[in-house]
Amino acid sequence: MSNADAIQIGDAGVKQLRHDLLNYVNVLFGTTTVLLETDLSELQRTCVIACRNSAQYVLEIANHLQRYQQQETIDGQAQLADLCSIAAARIDKPFDREALLAVVRNLAPGPSPRILLVDDAPDIAVLVRAYLKDTSATVDVVADGQRAVAQASSQPYDLVLMDVNLPGLDGATAAHAIRAADLARGAKPAPVVALSAVGGQLGEVSAQTSEDVVIVDDPDTAPLVPGFLDNRRDDARTMRALLEGADFARIESIGHQMKGTGRSYGLSVISRLGEAIERAAHQHDASSIQSVLTDLDAYLSRVKVDIRAQPS
Repeated sequence: MSNADAIQIGDAGVKQLRHDLLNYVNVLFGTTTVLLETDLSELQRTCVIACRNSAQYVLEIANHLQRYQQQETIDGQAQLADLCSIAAARIDKPFDREALLAVVRNLAPGPSPRILLVDDAPDIAVLVRAYLKDTSATVDVVADGQRAVAQASSQPYDLVLMDVNLPGLDGATAAHAIRAADLARGAKPAPVVALSAVGGQLGEVSAQTSEDVVIVDDPDTAPLVPGFLDNRRDDARTMRALLEGADFARIESIGHQMKGTGRSYGLSVISRLGEAIERAAHQHDASSIQSVLTDLDAYLSRVKVDIRAQPS
């Protein structure tokens, strides 16, 4: 089969996909139009309008399928730019306590703010809860964009902390959907804060490093570091099992989480190793992944944590 034949078949497939999508989108538009003419509760009306807005978004995708076909992947920087276009603020990982508290004070100044954290890295959720433990804020945590939209549609929030790179529905799309739902029910849109580990290179990875002793002087972070390191040992075992099955997508996701969380715990080497794993997994480079995992095991076996923080 020639390359030209392959392209023609690909174009035909895209046209068929667009046709099939439009059939279901038309059903959604018709059904939601009928429902909106009936007697609905406020919550029901909000959900129907959210479905209609989602159908509109799918319609936009269907009308631009060829553009998506030409892109191998959606660039992380593009996702970040999309999210930041509606975000009230941006916090880059690693973020410290003061950066987070400043955002909460400025954007959710009420006495008992309700905060929705959307991040698929459990270690980030642990850290955010620790940083906010002395405030009156209530923090709900979800791990993906779909749950974020459902959660924000079910109850109002004063602030949404949204990661960019999420499984399934990405952070930018989820943020747009949450804003649409807020506007549909006549509520003031909750401020969205973009959380991002997207950025420049973190540096070269070496099995031998001068960062074998990590000094932790933050009273909130200090008690969390041993558990964080144990989680990375679990990650190494998980990634080896995934490598046997050539599950590069999940390995890439774990690497991305490591990149975003390591420096927040004062462990820059973990972030650099995570970035290397993410990059190798994206390229389906099994030998490089194995090499970095060896470096990760070596680092975890020798790293010493010097906790100098006084309990808060």
